[in-house]
Amino acid sequence: MFIDLRKGDFNQILTIILFIVLAILSITTVYVVVKTILFQRSHGSIETIEGIPVDEQLVAEHLAASVRCKTVHVDEQGTPDPKAFRQLHKMLEETYPLVHQKLKREVVNGYSLLYTWLGTRPDMEPVFLMAHQDVVSTDPAEWTYPPFEGKIADGLIWGRVTLDIKNQLIGIMEAAEELLRQGFRPQRTILFGLGHDEETGGINGCKVLGQLFKERGVRLAGIVDEGGGISAGLAPGVRGMIGLIGVSEKGYLTVECTVNSQPGHSSTPPPQTAIGILARALSSLEAHPMQTHMRRLRPLYHGIGKAAPVYIQVAFANIWLFSPWLKRWLVLNPEMNASIRSTTALTIINGGVEDNTIPAEARTIVNFRLLPGDSIADFFMAYQKSDQ
Repeated sequence: MFIDLRKGDFNQILTIILFIVLAILSITTVYVVVKTILFQRSHGSIETIEGIPVDEQLVAEHLAASVRCKTVHVDEQGTPDPKAFRQLHKMLEETYPLVHQKLKREVVNGYSLLYTWLGTRPDMEPVFLMAHQDVVSTDPAEWTYPPFEGKIADGLIWGRVTLDIKNQLIGIMEAAEELLRQGFRPQRTILFGLGHDEETGGINGCKVLGQLFKERGVRLAGIVDEGGGISAGLAPGVRGMIGLIGVSEKGYLTVECTVNSQPGHSSTPPPQTAIGILARALSSLEAHPMQTHMRRLRPLYHGIGKAAPVYIQVAFANIWLFSPWLKRWLVLNPEMNASIRSTTALTIINGGVEDNTIPAEARTIVNFRLLPGDSIADFFMAYQKSDQ
């Protein structure tokens, strides 16, 4: 079948097609511009708050002193070192006398601390400020200065717990001590909870504090716990310091994988070994990461507002159009890549003890951090599909 198009008819059809294409481009452009304007206008106004005058050197020395209290657990079950925790408690008492005079202090389950700062409005639900005292061990050989020396040098405080999370613990105490010195009293009661076994699950610390609140009928208006810090370079494309507030937390899933096969001698190896089978499975896991969710970062860049360049605001205001570009750009940054997907980390592998013996078993531990919204069922379904 042939269609005879005269030159005039062809030009007319071409004109119509071009008009349709231009109309679509125009409508899309207007839509993108309008969405961007609405995105920018919805930025909330920021109220400037005068900070409390701080003696930076003194605060640094206080944080350094807390670092020297080596509150590392003595085993994987989270058994505390009594001497180290009592040293920290004594340091807090001596450093923050007003906090310990004006606030009620309770020692919960031997080592966790609970402070109650009574407000003037008992009808208002209290807020709960949290930090933890404990810290995981580390290899001193990996440090510029000994990890528990609390060295102040080069404009920095060097220490194992300066970021996780005695900086928050000391920050809470510093703020309370200064406000008490000024005679301040909050309207709403403020609770400070300092657990002692967060790094091993919080079973004997934070969980017990929660049970105590339940027994006392305490209902909280809000909680401020460990989260993002104030630093530069956290959000790609944004210059300057940013304080990130975490409003959710990833799920924690650890999977153990074991492969059993026929053992043997390295001189006559079988076509497949337990280690080889396991290695291919782990390679497949890394080659098939979980799906990205670009919209997860939209609130972040919306909150940053005009600190983000216009082209980034255009992209996040119109994720429906720019999602492929955003994905390629963001996955290059480890922090952002972990913010838009559930992550897979191969952390432990065991198999074989002699160089000339093929082991009967190979074992690995894989740790997954599940993005809010992703379930364990989603995880297994995704990897079943990748195997197929």
